[in-house]
Amino acid sequence: MSGNLWIKGAVLVVLGLVADIAGLIVKIYSAYMRPYEGYTEAKVVDIIPVERERNAESRYRNRQAAVFQFFADGKLVKIVDSEDAYPCPYDLGQRVRLCYDPENPEKYMVLREEKLRNRAIALNVMGVLLILAGVLMFLTYAMRYVA
Repeated sequence: MSGNLWIKGAVLVVLGLVADIAGLIVKIYSAYMRPYEGYTEAKVVDIIPVERERNAESRYRNRQAAVFQFFADGKLVKIVDSEDAYPCPYDLGQRVRLCYDPENPEKYMVLREEKLRNRAIALNVMGVLLILAGVLMFLTYAMRYVA
């Protein structure tokens, strides 16, 4: 029975390390998928109507576009979101993470990596809990021989 505790503890520690490594890989992958070097948090300062192109497949003539404001190299930049949506998927005053081209801040991409970030955090927490459970099993195994 006591040998099983040692084996179970080792398995839990190994699984915890694997979960932590997986969380790190997910975090690195989300950073690698950014197409531009610049990274910032922009604020939605306005929501404006923008006329759609004539060939747009929508029953609405206009779309609602968010105006993002952020600083790039110390300069204030305001850009109108290019996402074709009605109603606007952003709220006034909302903060949005985006990456941009430092040479031309008009080239940007809104980062939707919350799910990946949450998965990485969950994997890291699970890894730490598994490692702690494994260490507790090792200690339980060791306490049988100390007493």
